Amino acid sequence: MEPELDKITSVGQRLVQRLLHWRAVASNTPHVEGRTIAVASGKGGTGKSFFITNLAVALHQSGHRVAVVDCDYGLGNAHLLLGVNPKMTLHHLMSGVASVDAILERTQYGPDLVAGGSGISSMGELGPRHFELLAVAFGVLAKSHDVVLLDCAAGISPQSMMTLLAAESIILVTNPEIAALTDAYALIKCLARQPRVPEIQVVVNRVVELGLGQPTFERLAEVAQRFIGRSLHYIGEIPDNPAVSHRRLGQAPLLVSHPECNAAMGVRTVMLAIEHTMGPLRASGSKKEDGVERRILRLLREH
Repeated sequence: MEPELDKITSVGQRLVQRLLHWRAVASNTPHVEGRTIAVASGKGGTGKSFFITNLAVALHQSGHRVAVVDCDYGLGNAHLLLGVNPKMTLHHLMSGVASVDAILERTQYGPDLVAGGSGISSMGELGPRHFELLAVAFGVLAKSHDVVLLDCAAGISPQSMMTLLAAESIILVTNPEIAALTDAYALIKCLARQPRVPEIQVVVNRVVELGLGQPTFERLAEVAQRFIGRSLHYIGEIPDNPAVSHRRLGQAPLLVSHPECNAAMGVRTVMLAIEHTMGPLRASGSKKEDGVERRILRLLREH
């Protein structure tokens, strides 16, 4: 009996050693994750959804694996701009009916899409449990994509703020109009009250005169620096163009239908500026604690 017992003990010891080895290897393996970028606006009507869907197409055309998540949780419309009739949306994820892999759809223009709920009032009041589910979902997407673009609802609702703070970087879309700039400043002011705020980059959309984006940005940046001590980063302008203002639902994104127009070229220029500011927009190794899932869980603890 003793030799058999020794034999079993020896096998058990070897198994424990292997498990410890595998655990050590796993802990030393870098956590590979794509870049998470939130796109926001202080008010509706700035062209935020136009910008994010065309930015996604531009990234795809440049060889990036990109996913768009429509985080306008109860009033999503990104699926309309990317030509998708989604079978399932974030509502199914939040309800525990489906995983993020099940609701992820490949669009005909290249980017993947997680559609938001449309006309679902309950999606307008998300609680901690919902954001725990979102944390896991965003983490899964970041592991399989180079860039995850979060299309956030306009304004300063608590759930929109939570989504913005989960990102590595925030792109704020505004216009030269005073109303758009006023609301953009209000959003920046709310973000500045948080203990940790991602870098804020600004793109000026619907510029009617070439070069107007820079002075528009400078007005916003000067006020933000003077009154709340927050620095902003300018990443470019997108010209106003009839090809954009005459868009109809069901039409292809501008970078597909009018790839050589000045607005499409503006989106590509902004994409290059984002990469210059953030570094290569590719999935790369990092500490797991720095990932999007852990960022959201930390925010939930702090709030």
